[in-house]
Amino acid sequence: MRIHTTPVAPLRRATTALSCLLLSGTLMVSTISHAFVYNDDPDALLGSSRGGLWQWDYCYGKDDSEPLPEDPRTLVQPGISDGKAVHFNAYWAECHVDPEAVQEEAHADTCGELRDYFYRGERLMDTGGDGVAALFVGNSYNDWAAAGGIATFTASQYNRLWRIWGGFSQRPNNFDELVSNRYGSGFSEGRNPYPLPGEDPNQTNGGSGQLPEMFTQVRKDDGSWSGRIGVTCHGCHSGEVGSKADGPDLGFQFGGSSATDLNLFLRDMLPLGYLASGVTPLNLTQTRGTNNASAVNIAFLFPDQGLPTISGFLNILSSGSTGSMDSPNWWNMGHRPLKFVDGLFPMDAPRVDAVFYTPIFGLFGGTAAGLGEQGQEWMRTHGPDMNLWVETMKAPKYPLPVDEDLAKTGAVLFHELDLWAEDRNNPIPRPEGNGSCASCHGAYAPRYVNDPEFLATPLLEGMAGYVVPLDIIGTDRRRALTNTEGMATTGADNFFGYPATKDTENDCGPQVQKKIRGDREIGYLAQPLYGVWASAPYFHNGSVPNVWEVLKPQDRYPIWRRVSAPRAEGEGNVVMGFDTNLQRAFDAEKMGWKYDRIQCESLPPMVAPGFNCSTRNIYATPWIQIFLEWLYGNLTGAWNLDFPPIITTENMENRKIMNTHMYSHGNEGHEFTSVLTDEERYALIEYLKTL
Repeated sequence: MRIHTTPVAPLRRATTALSCLLLSGTLMVSTISHAFVYNDDPDALLGSSRGGLWQWDYCYGKDDSEPLPEDPRTLVQPGISDGKAVHFNAYWAECHVDPEAVQEEAHADTCGELRDYFYRGERLMDTGGDGVAALFVGNSYNDWAAAGGIATFTASQYNRLWRIWGGFSQRPNNFDELVSNRYGSGFSEGRNPYPLPGEDPNQTNGGSGQLPEMFTQVRKDDGSWSGRIGVTCHGCHSGEVGSKADGPDLGFQFGGSSATDLNLFLRDMLPLGYLASGVTPLNLTQTRGTNNASAVNIAFLFPDQGLPTISGFLNILSSGSTGSMDSPNWWNMGHRPLKFVDGLFPMDAPRVDAVFYTPIFGLFGGTAAGLGEQGQEWMRTHGPDMNLWVETMKAPKYPLPVDEDLAKTGAVLFHELDLWAEDRNNPIPRPEGNGSCASCHGAYAPRYVNDPEFLATPLLEGMAGYVVPLDIIGTDRRRALTNTEGMATTGADNFFGYPATKDTENDCGPQVQKKIRGDREIGYLAQPLYGVWASAPYFHNGSVPNVWEVLKPQDRYPIWRRVSAPRAEGEGNVVMGFDTNLQRAFDAEKMGWKYDRIQCESLPPMVAPGFNCSTRNIYATPWIQIFLEWLYGNLTGAWNLDFPPIITTENMENRKIMNTHMYSHGNEGHEFTSVLTDEERYALIEYLKTL
């Protein structure tokens, strides 16, 4: 029988469940209630669990045979917030009530089983290891279902990237660092090797080079190194915040603050013969640091059984283009009943997370003969493991000084201030709850977590399950409007929608279906705010650079560019990525990354950043603007048809510009915080630093 005294074995993970105990002096373990609750000082105003997964924290130091208590997320059911200050209208659905029907392993019953899930997930997700997976190849790149590793590329191709950049007569000595900066993905602490030119990976333990975390070298089935490199989930979901010199859990963040440009990498690899670069037009986003992985409507085209129907095809085709997304942080996944910015799927539906790692033929369901079933089996086997590993992530602690008195004032405002009080004259429709920030985003301070007027139980600390209607939240509507009823009902028959649960009490199909959401309006799921200081830029599309402007809409600027890392001597034409140095690039007062305003007031609304700001063009014609807006919003995948290719250095640099006039990039919304005073905003920001 094993007894674990540390929750995570690998030291390379910067933030662990242990942070829960080390970083908050008020969060303690209650063995009586089998819960992490604030019982050291239940009236304290400051304290945070840093997110993560409650059950994982519970098992800290406990025997493998310790039974797992109920996951607090399962408590988020109709009626749980009736009459409470914190409101829930999005509820937990249990996709594994019948493991035999869904053909997936049941949830863990003990701490030991939970750890087994975690370590299996870690092998798949933590780069450089012997079981690591990569996009569209799984963890066995040469399987037929993975099309023989079509989504991977050779180390030889990777080593020639410098030839594409221009300005170099030979491979630069700091090649690895330039790759990291150009494509915006940092290095973790552990080895993530690849072979340098002339090296045999199996004679050099994988090679002498170090890959940024958006890549990993995959293994052969016998465990030996393959010399082939794949793209990982960290290309969209992970990034850097400061460095270890700033704090022990800073530097590279699994599941947080992505600033990558995968499209630029695909563009560079095309002349080197990388076949996956051919899908660049479909994958293309228009701003660095964003992705369009939310376009799951395209994957819904293929039903779990049989061929796509005409009606299903038309439903998907006409649902529209989702546009750009800024991926939510993983460290908040354990405090939400639903996933994705619009609550599209239950948190207990891991297949849709595993889809990008599944062998490529798994995307086509039963239409791909046995190969499709092989890909689906990969998702059934590995999806729950990957999900669990992701959910355990902890947010990094704010490393700079905090004015605790001001933060305590902010804590009271966050939980109690009614933005719709009569004297505020708030013109925005009132949401449910007590009208405070906490009513949507959850309660965090011990004083309110333990207050039954806020939460039905302290176990709901930090839980956010409120899909805020569009007429209240007011943020860019394009992602939410793509969730048409036709798209959602078509997706219910797709493998990702757990068709075995269809029409049951725990229907795990798209949660935006009318039959599931009932009277709940379409909108966006309010996020838990752990690590919000390290989450800039903000909104689901990354259109607002700092928290100050989230809280003060009138200060937002329509076209801006985040500060780039300084360029060193002799770096040719290499595009420098965003600066993640806290001393140089972080704005502690406004809480977000510093940026430059781009003076392009006359820029036509539909123009993409690849165009010169001063150039008038066809997009200035109103009827063309209206037509393109209609086209993008009603034809799936259409929004890139007119976007210029990434060819010149200017094109690449312009991808750093956030132009909020563009389709899906709007920075409107959250207007109800306009009624705050500046003094209240400063206090709220100071409090948010402590989460």
